[in-house]
Amino acid sequence: MNCPAYFEEIRRRSRSRWDQLESDPELAAPWHQLFKQVQSPRHVLSELLQNADDAGATETGVRIDGGYFVFTHNGEDFTEEHFASLCRFGYSNKRALHTIGFRGIGFKSTFSLGDVVELYTPTLSVAFDRSRFTEPRWLATELATGDQTTIRVAFTSDHVRREVEKNLHDWVMSPLSLLFFKHIRRMRIGEDEVHWGSLGPGPVSDSEWMALHDDPDESYLVARSEEEAFPAEALNEIRQERLLSVDHETEFPPCKVEIVVGVKGQLYVVLPTGVETPLPFACNAPFIQDPARLKIKDPETSPTNQWLLERVGRLAAAVMLEWLKPGTGSVAVRAEAYSVFPDVDREDTSLEGSCGATVEEAFDAAITGTAFLLTESGDLQPAGGAVLIPVAVLDVWPESQAAAILDAAARPALSRQIAAADQQKLSRWNVIEAISKAKLLEVLRTKHVPKPESWRHLLNLWAYLAPELTHYQYYATKQHIRIAPVQGQDVLYSATEVVRLGEKRLLQSEADWEFLAEHLLVLNQNWTRFLAEQRRLAEDQGSNRTDIEAAYAVLSSLGLVDSSDASYVLDRVAADFFASESVPLAGCVQFAQIAAKLGAAANKGFRFATRDLKLRGIDQDVLFDVDGTLEAILPEAWCASHYLHQDYAKFASCTSDEWTKWINSGRAAVSTLPPLRPKSQNFWSRRQLDDELRHRAFAGTVSPPYVTSSFSLDDWDFDESLWKHWATLAQQDSALWVHLVERILSQPDPYATKARTARALQTATTGNTKPATYDPIVPSWILRLRELPCLRDTRGTPRKPGDLLRRTPQTEPFLDVEFFVHALLDVEAARPLLTLLGVRDTPTTPDRLINCLRALAAVDKPPVAEVEKWYRRLDQMLDTASTTESMKIRNVFGTEKLIFTDGGAWATAGGVFLNADEEDVPGAAIVRASVHDLALWHKVGVADRPSADLALKWLSELPSEQSLSHDDLRRVRALLARHPGRVWNETGHWLTLAAQWAPVANLSYALTMQSLVPWSHLHEWVKQATADLQRVSTEIADAPPFAVIPRLADSIEERLNIALLAHGTPERKTWLTQLGVELRRVQLDDDAEAVWIATLAERLEQTVWVEGPELELIPYIGGTPAGTPRRADAVWADRTLHVVRRPAARLARVVSQELGRTFRRQDIADAIKLCFDRSPDFVSDYMEENFNLVPRTVVTSDAPQATVNESAANVNRPVTDRPEIEPPTLEIAVEEPVTNGIVDTETENAATPAEDPPRHRHSSAPKPSIIDRFARAHGFLKDGDDRFYHPDGAWIARISGAPFPWERRTAGGELVRAYWGKDHRLDQEPLQLGADLWGLIDKFPDRYSLVLASPSGDPIEVPGASLRAMVAKGELTIFPATYRLVAVGSDAR
Repeated sequence: MNCPAYFEEIRRRSRSRWDQLESDPELAAPWHQLFKQVQSPRHVLSELLQNADDAGATETGVRIDGGYFVFTHNGEDFTEEHFASLCRFGYSNKRALHTIGFRGIGFKSTFSLGDVVELYTPTLSVAFDRSRFTEPRWLATELATGDQTTIRVAFTSDHVRREVEKNLHDWVMSPLSLLFFKHIRRMRIGEDEVHWGSLGPGPVSDSEWMALHDDPDESYLVARSEEEAFPAEALNEIRQERLLSVDHETEFPPCKVEIVVGVKGQLYVVLPTGVETPLPFACNAPFIQDPARLKIKDPETSPTNQWLLERVGRLAAAVMLEWLKPGTGSVAVRAEAYSVFPDVDREDTSLEGSCGATVEEAFDAAITGTAFLLTESGDLQPAGGAVLIPVAVLDVWPESQAAAILDAAARPALSRQIAAADQQKLSRWNVIEAISKAKLLEVLRTKHVPKPESWRHLLNLWAYLAPELTHYQYYATKQHIRIAPVQGQDVLYSATEVVRLGEKRLLQSEADWEFLAEHLLVLNQNWTRFLAEQRRLAEDQGSNRTDIEAAYAVLSSLGLVDSSDASYVLDRVAADFFASESVPLAGCVQFAQIAAKLGAAANKGFRFATRDLKLRGIDQDVLFDVDGTLEAILPEAWCASHYLHQDYAKFASCTSDEWTKWINSGRAAVSTLPPLRPKSQNFWSRRQLDDELRHRAFAGTVSPPYVTSSFSLDDWDFDESLWKHWATLAQQDSALWVHLVERILSQPDPYATKARTARALQTATTGNTKPATYDPIVPSWILRLRELPCLRDTRGTPRKPGDLLRRTPQTEPFLDVEFFVHALLDVEAARPLLTLLGVRDTPTTPDRLINCLRALAAVDKPPVAEVEKWYRRLDQMLDTASTTESMKIRNVFGTEKLIFTDGGAWATAGGVFLNADEEDVPGAAIVRASVHDLALWHKVGVADRPSADLALKWLSELPSEQSLSHDDLRRVRALLARHPGRVWNETGHWLTLAAQWAPVANLSYALTMQSLVPWSHLHEWVKQATADLQRVSTEIADAPPFAVIPRLADSIEERLNIALLAHGTPERKTWLTQLGVELRRVQLDDDAEAVWIATLAERLEQTVWVEGPELELIPYIGGTPAGTPRRADAVWADRTLHVVRRPAARLARVVSQELGRTFRRQDIADAIKLCFDRSPDFVSDYMEENFNLVPRTVVTSDAPQATVNESAANVNRPVTDRPEIEPPTLEIAVEEPVTNGIVDTETENAATPAEDPPRHRHSSAPKPSIIDRFARAHGFLKDGDDRFYHPDGAWIARISGAPFPWERRTAGGELVRAYWGKDHRLDQEPLQLGADLWGLIDKFPDRYSLVLASPSGDPIEVPGASLRAMVAKGELTIFPATYRLVAVGSDAR
């Protein structure tokens, strides 16, 4: 083939341009960059197809042949102009914008496949190299192509080949682009072929139905707009895109836009772009693309694309509006027009969203003001002119009737032929109001709608509403949905308004039936027969009729699947009958007797006529006297307003037996006993509520939900007037309470069910109330009956319920011991109420038995037989008792004296044995022989025989710091003598002189037989701090741990009370002086003792004798009075021997004892006794004979004059602390001045008599005692004359004979404080206090307190610790004998 004549010139110009570019790299760079941008294998076929279409090709082909890509088409051959354009940069002859290769770069994209592109036509055989991609070179070889144009490229890599193969597959799968080419309709891709064919014109002008040749049933509507010239701003943008100057001569012909309905909304520029919008159709237009041909330019920045997209929107609107017009086909065909109705998110700012929004806005503007809503009748309505009624509803009522029912404006219904998706689009555009199922249900709930024309139409309604009416969410409203057909009515009713009657009539009496029918709306029986017939037909045909089953489900949900209950039927009748202005008595009687005949339940709409001819509801206490005995126990006026009218006993519509059975069944709601009424009681503090609950023996937990103090008790009780009436009758008839309770027990179960418990509530500040406890509370009527003899025992004797047992396997063995409820009452139906009344169904609890034993233990001479009976009962109970109960019983017997011993005393389990003798523990108590055999004793911890370990264990369990009983004291002393060391070390306790079992740490002194001194007159605190070692041997007492305790005798200093001394004449006794002389001569082995004796002897030698009427010694410990004064017959004080006038024989004994105690030697004491009132010679001779004496010459007046420490030597001395002799009192005086005014009252403490004379008192009501006021101020309530109790179980009680006569203890019995009280104000007058009381306060400040009056007169507690602190600070001063307390300021703490 020879090359055309124009070839060389075009080649030369191209080579010249390349030479120029290569000489100027800066100029060539943009073109190389542009060339690279179009090097994409996936665009090659699209570009070549556009070139082929421009050449007028109708058929094309593409294949991969070996290592080559081959493309062919049957279009025109190249002309000189076309070929020159192919060989130029950035310019094309393709003036129409809708073409692709407007820059001449479509062909150049083939270089993305290989480095050399070959072009064969009937006149050309050329190739282009990548290095100079616009410079052609002629090929000597030819490729036979016939009349076709062929482009061939050798692949440079396998990767490129795979990309091309993938692109070819995409074209096979999505051949839509062929529809946008002018000429191409067929393309062969390898072995596949894409071939579009026309199915004829579309429903609007310039539209056509198209389909692929291999799928003719899948059609697409292609619609084209009219040609329209580009606006000026678009032309400017096009010139800029084609790099044309304004002066360059250009011509851009008008263009069309096209849409393809039925495919996704992708944008095409003949070929698909990467922009896929949410539009319901594809769009093709000459959009301005980005250089890479992936997407189009954003319409917000491209006026051309903005204009084209708006044209697409107007085209879509025009297609839809023309398609909807009458004459284009049936309503169903016209309804398909909404397939072009767009529905995009106009807020989407992406490129796709922006394009879709631009189209939709243009579409919206085009349809505004037009009628585009297709109705069921085929008419068109503007926006808002129709309503969307569910198709299922249109299958129930005709369109006009449905619209009238569901739309207040009766707007026509939108055509049901419109697809559901299109209906949703119209609804989202708010151009139509959708009638929801919820609105339909609301309409059916609020008004009666017309009954559908046929049962089948009604079936459609029931099937449509079945999901809602059978769902639990509609439980509260479904009964009110009016869909039930009623006999003789043209509208539908709700289930609450109708009843369903069976095929069989309820009553045989025609008169009774007519009475009911007059007041009923009855479900249409033809409807239920229709449903039954349809179900039977479906079963015969073996088909599954879901609509029929749904209707039956609705029937069931509405409670209409079966005939209505007789009670419900009567409810409907009652609602209508008793709503009349005038209700005849005969009708009331007839209606009630019909109800009795049917056994129906009377509900709140039911009314009864009473004797006073008034109608009363079932909640108004209507009574019927079944046996004629009730009226006798009720007030006459009460009967008139509550008894049924006597005409009810004239039976016509039922028999007497049917009436009685109805009444007794409880279904009549007519009682045979006055009802229990609710009542409420308010409390304004938690304490008041707790007091009330304690009164009701409440054992639960109170947990107030709010912080307020407002409580109430919702209670149940009979009318108070009835209680008063019954109480009056009970005075003449003691069995009245029995008759009342037996009548209560005979009532139907619902009678007392709700009244079996009261409720405690708390009210919030907002007025809301919540339960303060969820535990049961005994109601008032039960509380009253518990205290009345209202139940018969087995012998018919009325007894209180709490005294009776029911027969159970557990109580059976006690029939001969306990009282049991009468057998006629002990039935299963009555048992809940019997239990509530307090009748027990288990044997007496351990607590009850133990309480009986406690009561017997408090009796001086308990009946032995009773005691033994309770032991045997307890023994039986322990056989089946739980572990908890067994441990409780064991603990009680271990801590309380409840075991009656053989010696007639009471003991704890640790203090008694089954067997014992004097060898075990002296005086050990043993269990009585008559109950010795019981297993009870081992179970409660009674040992077989006492042992040292058991004895120590028993001692360890004794209450610490508590006084012991006489029996315990006897046993303790015996055990201390047997096991002194172990008792001290192992129990840590010892017996004090106060007969208390005290911790050894509390013991400060010890009293032994070797250091015995008078101690009974000592103060209580001294006795409580002194260990009693009198029964411990000398060897043990002088050994550890006892030896380290100071001896009481060494600690006590006795001072002579000189106030009682008579001023007698001192005289010298010669025998006494001589005895002192001789004792100075006594020789002893111990030099120190010799000096000691000589010193005392010299004092004796100088002693004078003074006689008087009486002597008194006051004990001191550490300078503090330690006891009350004691009488003495002789006292050697300093160098004076005071003696009481007594006979000489008696004086001899007491003087020798007094002097001998000072010398501490028995031989000297004997000498004094024998030398008493003898002559000096006898004294000298006796001393010479019985003592080793030094010669007289050795003893001179220069003998040692050692001053004896009188306290250490235990020498008595007179009390001379004050210059004047005062009465025997000790005072505590405040050193600062006190306020004026004196207030004094008598003491309130039995153990301390008043010391001040009583003041004059006004004759007014007695003032509560200081202890009474103190107890009440701390929340205690008076419980008798000598006891106060607190709600938490604590108590304050008087203790007879105690120095501090009032004790406060916890609920467990632990001592909190001991009180001494007096209504006395320290800010007005000093207080005199017994010395023994101060001693206890000083020794145990945390245990003892004073209760005095504050400056305002209120009772206050002054703890011992506060008093001691005041002494330490100098605020109180102590004087002997009695303590007077004077306040420094106005507040005593």
